[in-house]
Amino acid sequence: MKIFTDFIILFTMKQNIFKSFLSVFCFLSLLFILGCNNEWNEHYNADSFNLPNQKLTELIKDKSDLSIFYSMLVKTGYDKILSASQSYTIWAPVNQALINIDTSNLDIVKRIVENHIARSRITTSGIVMKTIRMINDKYIIFAKTDSEYTFGNNKIIEANLPANNGLIHIINGYVPYVYNIWEYIANTKGLDSLKSYLFSQNKYIFDPKNSIEIGVDSNGYVIYDSALILTNVVLDKIGSIDDEDSVFTAILPDNTAWIEAYERIQKYFKFPENAGGIKRQRDLSQFTIVKDLFFHNRIKLQDIKDSIVSTTGTTFYNPDYIFKGESVSLSNGLAYVTNTFPYQDTVSWFKKITVEAENSEGRKSSACNVYTRTSYGTQFKTSNNKYILVDPTSIQPSVEFSVPNILSAKYNIYCVFVPAMIVDSSNLTPTKVKFKLTYIRRSNGSTFVTYFTPQNNVTDSLGITKMFVGKFSFEYANLIDQEYNNVSVKLEVINIVTTAEEQAHTFTRTMRIDCVIFEPVLN
Repeated sequence: MKIFTDFIILFTMKQNIFKSFLSVFCFLSLLFILGCNNEWNEHYNADSFNLPNQKLTELIKDKSDLSIFYSMLVKTGYDKILSASQSYTIWAPVNQALINIDTSNLDIVKRIVENHIARSRITTSGIVMKTIRMINDKYIIFAKTDSEYTFGNNKIIEANLPANNGLIHIINGYVPYVYNIWEYIANTKGLDSLKSYLFSQNKYIFDPKNSIEIGVDSNGYVIYDSALILTNVVLDKIGSIDDEDSVFTAILPDNTAWIEAYERIQKYFKFPENAGGIKRQRDLSQFTIVKDLFFHNRIKLQDIKDSIVSTTGTTFYNPDYIFKGESVSLSNGLAYVTNTFPYQDTVSWFKKITVEAENSEGRKSSACNVYTRTSYGTQFKTSNNKYILVDPTSIQPSVEFSVPNILSAKYNIYCVFVPAMIVDSSNLTPTKVKFKLTYIRRSNGSTFVTYFTPQNNVTDSLGITKMFVGKFSFEYANLIDQEYNNVSVKLEVINIVTTAEEQAHTFTRTMRIDCVIFEPVLN
């Protein structure tokens, strides 16, 4: 019983403390509210206006100099929307500004209307420069310059005209609708190939979170009033170029440039039938064209530095050659239309492949134990500051490396070795090796093996050895993704030091491997 009483007392004390804190907080909040200036009240409190009974639509209808804009509201149904109780701000163009608009074109009319309406009341009070989000998600500048206010560079003739459900500012011009990059691609002649590919990736997927159960069918399955979400897997990778909240610079190949690029790129993506065949070749060739077309921010020639990075992470050095011709200013960035595809193969897609020896994924070993070592604190610099020690347990120790993302192209193959003196300056014993390359050779995905014994297959005792394995042309690509995850291309490093050589200490079977490199060769 005493425990319960103590709890009541403690609870009461905490309540009193909380009430005291709440009283102080409310008092301070009241002081803060009372201290706010009239501009705050004017901006947020509709009661500060002597509001008429008219709705926005009625107020516009009564002004003879806004008759064209009113007719545009009626055509688009916005006369009814603006008669509702929700608050809006309208920047209404005078008739003179709209006399050349083809009001029979409903698409044009709707774009202009939506370009001049924003949600909530937005007064001139306190405005210096503000970016206003319109109901079509476009952003337009509302600003004060000297003694006047502007909206999208148009002068405001009359400001802060109150209606029952919002405000009207009358302007002496209108703000033209400006495409974003996605809209520009969709509506510009000559970009049909680019448009066809990008828009073909649009898909609607079921949204269970926002779908409503409306019943059950005869089989007992739930029926939904389905909500669908528009997705685009390519935009997920390259960037939301359809979003007004993002800013990009786009390199847009016209139809001529697209065809040129496709003919050049598709040869790198030849796949066996069991790895996607012709369809995958077409899909990846098209994605390769677009993957480096977009960059963050607005980039003009005078702003270009030594390097830039595409939205997918490719770095371009001395990139002036990419941004040729005049740029087109769009609502979410800039676009450069080009009739020649600007990228070199080995810069954008046909890149050097480096397999780090210490990466155990896809690595196999035979007749040895493998340990990861670091080059930190030594006189030698290895890739990623790591290498592997191959400690033999029998004759012909070997390590096999999986080499993912090989294209159907020609490569120079190298293996990089670290000398024994990295850990023992007195150990100058070299090793010697041969190599086994496994690759796809048939359209059904069958693999074959080729052996290489380099002309100089002995490692340098005094320094790092970048040993040339050989040059090889791969008939088929072996790209890895979620659906096709089998790495068929492998390079095995095989030690060929004989027992006699090992016992004479002229060679060692111990190997130290830094990495395997496949460098592109252009035909």
